[in-house]
Amino acid sequence: MASSLVHLAIIEELTKEHKFKDIGRLKFGAVLPDAGERNIGHLKITVPPTDMRTYDFEGFRNRYGSLLMTDDLYLGYYLHLVQDLCYRHFVYDRYHWNPMIPGNVEKLHNDYAITNHYVVEKYNLKNDLAVPEDFAEEKINEICRFDLLWLTRSINSYFREAGEGEIFFFTKEMTDEFIAEAVDACHKELNALKTGIGMINGSENGWVPTYTASK
Repeated sequence: MASSLVHLAIIEELTKEHKFKDIGRLKFGAVLPDAGERNIGHLKITVPPTDMRTYDFEGFRNRYGSLLMTDDLYLGYYLHLVQDLCYRHFVYDRYHWNPMIPGNVEKLHNDYAITNHYVVEKYNLKNDLAVPEDFAEEKINEICRFDLLWLTRSINSYFREAGEGEIFFFTKEMTDEFIAEAVDACHKELNALKTGIGMINGSENGWVPTYTASK
């Protein structure tokens, strides 16, 4: 899926047009799924009776509906899933990414490392992610175990380190293209959440798991 800094860049863009209660909790929620157990943290499910896969948007809304509307940590988590759905269609359907070719996943991660500095500069990102106090008491922990030490170390490294070599697949231009599209999708979902009409339907946005995507 998209890099954590890209998720933070999308949040930064959203703050220009939407008012949020707690930007710190929003940012934390927006990267938290990446610290969860594989697939579980991202709420990936199979759409019965098919073999299609999707994100369980409905399940998240049913479980955390009131918190989704009042607590930006839960809203950030939900928006991460919206962004990941956009990313999946962006790289698999439009750009025909194939992670099953040996070495492709590692090369993609290096692309992220190369473009991280660009994302930080262009979208004015600050390395200010903080784990909320008493996070262990948050209901979000019902989903799975989250490796917060890994998350904070990873975010710090993304701000400090730079990849080496040439871009393999995910260029700076693709980064900007995806961020713009994900911001638009999040705008639509935020407005839909306010009205209760037109929210993302997981089943209608599923995919056939031709490839096994990396975390």
